[in-house]
This record gives sequence, structure tokens and C-alpha cells, in this order.
Amino acid sequence: MKKMPKYMEVYATIKSRITDDQYKIGSKLPTGEELAEEFNTSKLTVKKGTDMLVSEGVLRSRSGFGTEVLRKPINNSKVFGPSDGLLKVIGEEHVDSKIHTFSIELPSKTVAEKLNIDMKDYVYKIVRSRFVDHQPYSLEQTYMPLSIIPGLEPKHLKKSVYEYITDELKLEIQSSHIWIKGVVAGEFDANILGVDTGEFLIEVDKVVSLASGEPFEYSKTRHMYKDFAFEAVFVEN
Repeated sequence: MKKMPKYMEVYATIKSRITDDQYKIGSKLPTGEELAEEFNTSKLTVKKGTDMLVSEGVLRSRSGFGTEVLRKPINNSKVFGPSDGLLKVIGEEHVDSKIHTFSIELPSKTVAEKLNIDMKDYVYKIVRSRFVDHQPYSLEQTYMPLSIIPGLEPKHLKKSVYEYITDELKLEIQSSHIWIKGVVAGEFDANILGVDTGEFLIEVDKVVSLASGEPFEYSKTRHMYKDFAFEAVFVEN
């Protein structure tokens, strides 16, 4: 089994220490040099881990001042940027995927509008479930235009599709537009997520765009409401 990436070890350890009051609200973290020595890694890797907590609003970093603890984290929060998939945030060794559908078809009117394409333009339709440490995590339904994301294969779905897009296709992912709503579980949701039909779920609809502004993904991801936490941090510039 692969080890957790070092930056994730930094992230998880500091997060745990804040939760356990080893680092109290209002206190400053050890310096980057001290943390790099403790974790036997580079200052850049430490910064990558602490920046995730800055993104969560748990830490605040100021030049010449250091990194301050602002508040305690939500236990099950996970930080996702537009190009951060589940494997990147949690670690590949913790995530399993099961592909239920991988097909090429014409889009519905809604899908075409979300992706800003013609209804005659073919898309991949992907349905897969995700498991974290062997426990059901989410059920995803994703659409991507063939014209923008060529060569996608089932093998890419077992790992990170975003990694294929950025590393192999050399495309830059820039932004996400997200909608969150409540839905009830259908029979398929219930079978995959281990819930009762009709149980309340959280659905996250997402359109992700490239640096060019072109939308390349429209997805609908369903989560069990007990495992879902939404958090937004607004920072004055």
C-alpha cells in the first residue's frame, strides 16, 4: 500500500493537532523550517499542506507574521479546488472506484447547455461510485465532450480523470461552478450508497472549465447527507 503523500501527512497532522488543542486558536504554528525538519521534508511541501488549511479558513498566513490558527476544522471537511480530484485530496490508497456506465452518446438539452455544445456533439457519459477506505462515499454522473477531451478510456476512470486531462492532454483546468441541492435516493442510489430508497441525499452539480473558458465537464454527484459538510470562507482583500 502506498504511503500518504507527505503534504497530506502535514495537512492531516496539523489539522488533528488543532482539533486536539495542541495548536490553540489564536496561536502561531511552528515556522516552516521547524515543520520541515519535523516531517523530514521541504518547506515547499509543508506550505502545500498548510495552504490546504488556509483554503479551509482554519489557518491564516501573513508575510512577516507567520501562520495563525483561526478556528477548529470541521472533522470531515475536504478541500477541493477546480483541478483537485478525490485521489489528490485524500490519497490514492484510500479511494476505490467502480464504473457502472462508460458510453458515448448524444447529449440531452440540459447537458448540451451546461457544456455549451450542440446537441449533435457527442459526449462521454460516465457513472461511477467512489469509496473511501471501503465505505461508500459518492455516486457520480459525469458528461464530457469528445471534442475537448479525446481518448478517454475506462482505465482513466479508475484513477484521476483530471490527472489524465492535465498530464496527458496538457490542458489547464481553471474554474468550477457548483450548485448544491437536496434530493431523495432512488433505487440505484440506495443500492450503491447503502441507504434506503427515499432517503435524503445531497447532490452537487458542477460545471468545470479550462483556462480557455471552455466547459469540459458537467457532473452530478450524490452524497449521503450525514457525511456531507459545505463550508465557505470569505476573505477581505
